[in-house]
Amino acid sequence: MSFKLKYILMLVLPLLVSGARPLAAQEFDAETVSLDTLLMNAYLAGEAEILRTEAAARIDTPEKLEHEREALHREFMFMLGLDPLPPRGDLQLTLVRTVKRKGYEIDVLHYQSLPGFYVTANLYRPTTGTGPFPAVVWGPGHSSDEYGAKALRQNYAIPWVRNGYITLVIDPIQVAEVFGGHGGTNRWGRWDWYSRGYTPMGIEVWNAMRGLDYLLSRPDVDGERITINGVSGGGHLSWMAGTADPRFTVVQPVAGTADVLEHVTRNLQRHHCDCAYFINIFRHDWPTLAALISPRPLLLHNSTEDLYYPVAGFTRVFERAREIYAQQGLAEKVGIFTVPGPHAYTQAQREKAVQWSDRWLKGIESEVHEQPFKKVPPQELGALGGMFARHPPNINDRIQELLIPTARLREFDNPIEWRLERARILGNLRSMVFRNLPASHSARVVVKGTHGAVALETEPGLQVGVISYVPKSETGKIGAVLYVASEGETEAEGIWNFMRAYPFPGYAASRHMVYPRGTGRESWNSNLKKKYNRLAMVLGRSLGEMRIQDILCSVDYVCSLPSFDGKQLTLVGRGDAGILAAYAALLDPRVTRVIIADPPVSHRDGPVLLDVLRYTDIPQALALLAPKVELVFLSRPDGAFDYTRNVYKLLGAEQKFRVMQTVAQALNVPAGW
Repeated sequence: MSFKLKYILMLVLPLLVSGARPLAAQEFDAETVSLDTLLMNAYLAGEAEILRTEAAARIDTPEKLEHEREALHREFMFMLGLDPLPPRGDLQLTLVRTVKRKGYEIDVLHYQSLPGFYVTANLYRPTTGTGPFPAVVWGPGHSSDEYGAKALRQNYAIPWVRNGYITLVIDPIQVAEVFGGHGGTNRWGRWDWYSRGYTPMGIEVWNAMRGLDYLLSRPDVDGERITINGVSGGGHLSWMAGTADPRFTVVQPVAGTADVLEHVTRNLQRHHCDCAYFINIFRHDWPTLAALISPRPLLLHNSTEDLYYPVAGFTRVFERAREIYAQQGLAEKVGIFTVPGPHAYTQAQREKAVQWSDRWLKGIESEVHEQPFKKVPPQELGALGGMFARHPPNINDRIQELLIPTARLREFDNPIEWRLERARILGNLRSMVFRNLPASHSARVVVKGTHGAVALETEPGLQVGVISYVPKSETGKIGAVLYVASEGETEAEGIWNFMRAYPFPGYAASRHMVYPRGTGRESWNSNLKKKYNRLAMVLGRSLGEMRIQDILCSVDYVCSLPSFDGKQLTLVGRGDAGILAAYAALLDPRVTRVIIADPPVSHRDGPVLLDVLRYTDIPQALALLAPKVELVFLSRPDGAFDYTRNVYKLLGAEQKFRVMQTVAQALNVPAGW
């Protein structure tokens, strides 16, 4: 099926048309075309289908899977923020108390998965039978209690311990006794998590791996017989820890399964916190995780009316997983157990989970029947006195700033050393941060309006508006200025006003204004921006990177005009738009000057680019433009960009680093004047 046909099909999907305005039903307006949500929804759905196909192609035979397995695992660990793994230090495990019940005991404990990061947990131990016992690491998901999720979900552990499993129930950091955060992008606007490459599932997986380290240190645990199981957020944990750590012998996610296509076309991100996702720059899909779990047994638990995980999504994952296992002659090792009802973990599923592990870890086909049990008061299961207690000094609420080291901007006094560093950073930007940027940036005009307005197709089915003014020239060839619109910026407020020459003479250049996707006379509201930023990440992209593609295609369009002299091309932008313009200049050597007003100083506050802070930050990224590209700041007198200035000076191009007041001044006053 051609890309064009895919996009036509996506356009008619009723799930995608809510709130959208078809371009064909409007008079062409360059200041609104970039806001079209119907085209954006269809484009993302098409990208999800492409990702699904590409991900499947990497593992479509057993031979390919084995050839790719090591690389896929390494990629996955990177996307969790766990490549390289943190040091495995002393767990500092503390047993707080033991609660005795008939047939089992509960050790209330905490350990430090990293120095200062406290994990609160309960360990259920059988008091009958002969060890060593099989074990299970259990993720209770977002079940909130003052004493942690573990205190509320005792019924998840009881079937396991009563059937001879040592059971470690770990609080997720969002609902633990010592608070950490899951809601960075969906609740708190912490888009720097994406620029850091941080997902809270990374620390959740690490906590489970360190919990497994503890289990394997116990003489009463059989290290060859370990299950990971959990529901909702614990279902995400089961998928991802099971993929990350092959020591988990059996993997059983509950109410946490859907493929990328379902996440995108159903906009499932609106239901999920950040723990549902890995930073998907390598464009894996959930069947990829199933392939990495194979040949270990995998059972998916689902519900028919799960709002968060619809039937179509988990069915596609299972069907593809079944093919992967069957190709290896292991069809019996993968299964699905679906019950009627909403998002939950029912008694039938809990019983089935124990039966599945009994089959593969004990070699028996058991019958498991839950029996009533006496609940332990929640406060007795708290390891650190509950969330309102005075806790020891910890890093739990800062882990998003500590788990993944960010780039250190090292000063240089040797041009050769800087050029080597520049090559290294550019290599990382191209191979990692921009790895999913389209290879082609060719402009294709799909609609022409009056007064130099056009709609450009910058990616299949996706259009942005450009407005141009080309003055007459005696030579017929002139330079060009391309203004990158910010959100809500109009033609009158943008380049035409921004470039007023007074008191300078007019600057002989064609003038153009591009509206990258989501910008125009209005702008996408906060919910739409959140939706598109989060869905873009699921596809291995970011809204900032997509806008760079729009800018690059607009650069190509301007350069293709007969009026362009091929010599002077200036990009201009305010705030985030100026930084995106600078990255476009790094990627297109035809750009000779970048002018930025009011730029952010760091990607912690600036445009979102996946993983960029692992490799560089804005002052250093701007320094990469030296010595070729003239860089002009408008009224930024403080020392925020001294690093950038120093690199320009190091390369003998200090005259090309300038601080001016207006665009007209920057264009009319020559560098070094």
